[in-house]
Amino acid sequence: MKKWLLSFAALVTIFQSYFSHAQDNWQQKPASLLNDSVFSIDEVTVHAFHYERKLQEVPAAISILSAKQLEQNALQSIDFVLNQVPGVYMQSASLTTNRLTIRGIGSRTPYGSNKIRAYYAGIPLTNGVGETSVEDLNQSILSSVEIIKGPASGFYGAGLGGTLLFEAIRPTQNRFVVDYGLGSYQTQEFNGNLFLTGEKNSSQLAIEKLNSAGYRDNNATDRVNLNYIGRFEIGKHELNFLVNHTDLKGYIPSSLDWETFQQNPQSAAPNWTAIRGYEDYEKTLMGTSLLSEWSNNWRSTVSLFGQNRAADELRPFNFLTEESRYYGGRVVLEKTIRTRHGSWKLMLGNESFWEDYDWSTLKNAANEPTDEILSDNQEKRKYLNFFGQVDYLLTSQLRFSAGLNLNKTHYDYTNLLETSGEQSGKHTFNAVLSPRLAINYTLSQNHNLYAQMSHGFSPPSLEETLLPEGGRNTDIQPETGWNYELGSRGHLFDQLYYDVSAYFMAIKNLLVARRVGEDAYLGVNAGKTAHPGLEYYLQFKLPTMGAFIQHQLTANGSYSPYYFVDFVDGENDYSEKKLTGTPRYQANWGYHFSFKQWAHLQLHYQQVGKIPLRDDNSVYSDAYGLLNANLQFLKSWGNLQAKALFAMNNLTDTHYSSMVLINASSFGGNAPRYYYPGAPRNYSFRLKLTYLF
Repeated sequence: MKKWLLSFAALVTIFQSYFSHAQDNWQQKPASLLNDSVFSIDEVTVHAFHYERKLQEVPAAISILSAKQLEQNALQSIDFVLNQVPGVYMQSASLTTNRLTIRGIGSRTPYGSNKIRAYYAGIPLTNGVGETSVEDLNQSILSSVEIIKGPASGFYGAGLGGTLLFEAIRPTQNRFVVDYGLGSYQTQEFNGNLFLTGEKNSSQLAIEKLNSAGYRDNNATDRVNLNYIGRFEIGKHELNFLVNHTDLKGYIPSSLDWETFQQNPQSAAPNWTAIRGYEDYEKTLMGTSLLSEWSNNWRSTVSLFGQNRAADELRPFNFLTEESRYYGGRVVLEKTIRTRHGSWKLMLGNESFWEDYDWSTLKNAANEPTDEILSDNQEKRKYLNFFGQVDYLLTSQLRFSAGLNLNKTHYDYTNLLETSGEQSGKHTFNAVLSPRLAINYTLSQNHNLYAQMSHGFSPPSLEETLLPEGGRNTDIQPETGWNYELGSRGHLFDQLYYDVSAYFMAIKNLLVARRVGEDAYLGVNAGKTAHPGLEYYLQFKLPTMGAFIQHQLTANGSYSPYYFVDFVDGENDYSEKKLTGTPRYQANWGYHFSFKQWAHLQLHYQQVGKIPLRDDNSVYSDAYGLLNANLQFLKSWGNLQAKALFAMNNLTDTHYSSMVLINASSFGGNAPRYYYPGAPRNYSFRLKLTYLF
């Protein structure tokens, strides 16, 4: 706690030095505070790949979530809105345990998100082995989320699942925002945001404090987030600073077997309850970027970033302590060439990343760690990404985009307790070349067609290259895959916006984490999977009811019959079986009613199909549907705005599993624990006050 208070004091000092420079701009007229409509998703500008175009014109499978969508349900974590994006499925066991998958990629990761990359204001959130944590982000500081589905060869590495781009708010007016929420399970959240703007600069300071007892036993969470974002224009250069500090302690209820899940879902796993298992960590992310405009249509972006994380986790089988430090840089050069036959945009770049990861386990006694060391390890991870992209606007109707990414990944592992040196060593993967080719064609003013082909890969984690009995598996290979896609976006009859796509992704060298102990996994390449799918998004503006009433319907979803093509794990052949960990279909229906832009009603129904829980498809989770509703009221008094939001979630009190554990094993004669219970009917209230000055 002392550390984050010191961090907060340091950030306040920054603001005090800046404050005097912002006073001259305090008399700006207030912008409209009541324009809170969400009726124009197709007008949003896409920044991914540096396209800077409207969504309809982009030759890629991209979905966008606005800041208004991110705050549409009080006190809900980010999985609530991500699950409204076709092809995206984020399972949530608690505020600190989540699994994010895109088009089935990442579904086999046991307790986290892997094979999907994420960036916050251009700074990587993904570590050296492809693990990503997005649940800690303070949603109040985000202006949008752009989700690239499938391999994004080029700008953002070549992760198989895709990429999430979290954009920070760029304030245009001085304002102070206080936001307080109160909900079921003793949940409270406080957000304070201060925005200061000048003619050529802006700064934002934000603090978030979250406390929740959680729906289940041993489920309490305490989190503090501190953020500073600064932007300064100097001639033709723009300098950006970012600081994000998170201090979290979350208790772990773990998963349940079928009988307990049905009869006592609010309980925690007995072995985790007995020791009051938890995770406790602090992490600080820092970054800076310099955007420069040069002569002859040259542009450059240079970014430097780093993160430090220290964590402890008390578990039934041991006490885990971790320290990780990563740092790196990113450089992008852009050149625009205009000719009589069209315009070219050429981009070259590099992203270099180094990480030191130290971890050890200690023996437990009386629910506390002892001095007896069970393991002591050091890892060094690094990768180099070189990428290039060419965009060619042949005519106003036809756009081409081509990209190429070259990756080189290296691990260096030292077992400090291993005297023989059998496990310690280096592991360098062969260079992987990942191309991407895309095209967008304007069929008419209201209809666009796009197609793309892209390659991606995901390296195994360093732990997957180790053998439980000692030694290293030097034969293990990265997963690789090709994605082929055809899609269309546009309008019908002016009222209906549509975005539909069909794709096929073929993955080979499937990485399987075979569980061989309560805390031991063996990584193997087991075969191939096929990921065919259909996705759709529809937004229909209903006829207005008088001068002040607007309302609309939305429907989106996906059909994804993923399956194992060739999957042999030991003596078991699972070929032609359905892919574990992902539902065959998802659907979302929504109704939004707005009266005079100061009163809003939103109804949302989410449907998720059953999920195979074992590779032989012998066990499935149940399909489920969730009905949610929220009311928003806005009122303005001059420079002061108030927004009140009341949310009601799972109105039908559906019993469902919000996260599952695939291929769960049974230890000590106990039944396998597949299920993380979702919360029953619950409520929350939120009040947001904004003052412009």
